[in-house]
Amino acid sequence: MAAMERHRRRSLFARLALALLAVLFVAGVSLSDRLLRHARLDLTEEGAFTLAKDSKRVVKEIDEPIVLRFYFSSRIAREVPQVGVYARHVRDLLEEFAALSDGRIELRIFDPEPFTDAEDRADSFGLQGLPVDRTGERVFFGLAGTNSTDDVELIPFFDEARERDLEYDIARIVHSLANPERPAVGLITGLPIAGSPMSQSGRGQNDAWAIYNLLLASVDVRQIISTATSVPEGVDVVVLVHPKRLTDETLYALDQFVLRGGKLLVFVDPHSEGEAQHPENRRRGMPPGGLASNLERLFAAWGIEVPSGELAGDSALGRRVQVPDRSRTRLMAVDYPLWLGIDRRGILPGDSISAELTLLNFASPGHILATESGGAAVTPLVTTSKAGGTVPVSLVQGPIDPLAVVHAFEPAEQPLVLAARLTGEVDTAFPDGPPEPEAPDEGDKAAASEAEGGDEEEKAAWEALKAAHLARSSAPMDVVAVADVDMLADPMWMVEGTMGDGRVGQAVADNAAFFLNAVENMTGRDDLVSLRSRGSFQRPFTLVEDIRREAESKHRAKERELLDRLEEALRRLNELERDPAAEDQVVLTTTQTDSLKTLRADVVRLRRELRDVQHRLRRDVEALTSRLELVNIALVPALVALFALVVAYVRRARRRAVQEGGRAA
Repeated sequence: MAAMERHRRRSLFARLALALLAVLFVAGVSLSDRLLRHARLDLTEEGAFTLAKDSKRVVKEIDEPIVLRFYFSSRIAREVPQVGVYARHVRDLLEEFAALSDGRIELRIFDPEPFTDAEDRADSFGLQGLPVDRTGERVFFGLAGTNSTDDVELIPFFDEARERDLEYDIARIVHSLANPERPAVGLITGLPIAGSPMSQSGRGQNDAWAIYNLLLASVDVRQIISTATSVPEGVDVVVLVHPKRLTDETLYALDQFVLRGGKLLVFVDPHSEGEAQHPENRRRGMPPGGLASNLERLFAAWGIEVPSGELAGDSALGRRVQVPDRSRTRLMAVDYPLWLGIDRRGILPGDSISAELTLLNFASPGHILATESGGAAVTPLVTTSKAGGTVPVSLVQGPIDPLAVVHAFEPAEQPLVLAARLTGEVDTAFPDGPPEPEAPDEGDKAAASEAEGGDEEEKAAWEALKAAHLARSSAPMDVVAVADVDMLADPMWMVEGTMGDGRVGQAVADNAAFFLNAVENMTGRDDLVSLRSRGSFQRPFTLVEDIRREAESKHRAKERELLDRLEEALRRLNELERDPAAEDQVVLTTTQTDSLKTLRADVVRLRRELRDVQHRLRRDVEALTSRLELVNIALVPALVALFALVVAYVRRARRRAVQEGGRAA
């Protein structure tokens, strides 16, 4: 009876203990949700889920009240749970910004039901409501921020594809509302990055490049024509994208602008793939001025050169593409050396423009050489690896054969500079002063005499330029030069989609971050530079890629040799079969017959050898992949199991030792 009573008590205590643990668990979860909402343990390599120091500094520097209105329709969370999870992340981050502001940021949260004041208010701000059914009911998931002067900053709809940029997007809104005065940036471009004239006037769909729209969100962009004779007042930074056919007057204006301390961001290119593929150019042929851009005269004065006839590549960092083989019967995967994916190994970590970047994509770029002339200090920002090399531009003019580029490419065994920063003091590129106005020809003398007053004004303006001419820097120069314009195009750094009536994009590389970092750094508004490209979720297996490329390189040389021999055999066979002397003969000679048999046998044998080489290549790569999968999938569980067996063995040995000791006692 006593034993049964003890058993009943133990069972009762066990049930009570389980009930108490359940109550404590629920209470602990509820309390932690309230008290530890902002507590985080971030174990990611880059601190992707921790509020950055720059975000905290932006919040601490707010000197006027800001109101953030978060509009989120609860219906989304009910019907699309993953969006509800993301919305919770957004809300937590907004609350963290508000909590750090000591009351300077007021967060208001709305659930805009149909036909309510909240829905009307969301519409008035310009937030994007998406229809969810045929009744026309719309859902909202956006943010509207205002300051004391009624400036408005928006995130029309939070896109999950921009989750890695979420903190930056919110911090940018707070920073813009706290600093409403935007710096003016001049833009000279030979590409339609601002969109077509119809879209710029608001009468057509916005077809501007995504990178231009991002620039508009942070600065006041002032477009400058390629024949301008001066930089507009108030512009401290000028961006040149594929500058072509610039007049001497424009080059002189830029030269003096830099010598007076103006900042310049230049993108030039020996061959613009984007311009070559533009529908207008494909229909009409080569555009005026060709597909290249350069600033030879200014670059020479600053001490750099971008060779016009060379393209930079890298056999180790080439992006993998599918191309047809020479027989055009099948596709094969190759690392195309002119499409580069530059990772951290080629990005300078010590400059604020590039410090936080992890991947930059380039397409058929040029390269920058430092020359002995000029006094600028050249600091490489982006370089290839030691497997970098050059190929002539002629290889990509006309229809491009990636396989021919792969076979023609030879590494130079040294890194090539793709982007660089120029600093220091330099001499002018116009030692004789400003270009003189062109004198009117004989046919224009009559018109010139009628416009004598205008000529006098031009002469006075030229005299003023000559009097203000600088022969050497009066302030340290700050120029960033990039030898590729295609890196700015949408396909190079983002995957585009649609949401409602608008375009959205998910960044897959840091090209836009590089561009915006450079602009903000030069304008002195680089408070948010470190927030871009934080927490990159791409973790490329660089060691695996190196091993795979090494395995391929062992076979590519043999493959190239066999392809060349096969082409030569086919050429000789074709010549022999079409020999006019042989066509006139009814019966071929023994020598001709033997030659044909030998050549045909050579073709068959070479094709068999080529298939064997390609088969071995594929087999080696697949074997490498299988070994890596085995290591990743089986090795860790095996180590855990081995550790468990060792622990079990040690515990059993200790228990046995204790039992034997008890018996001995």
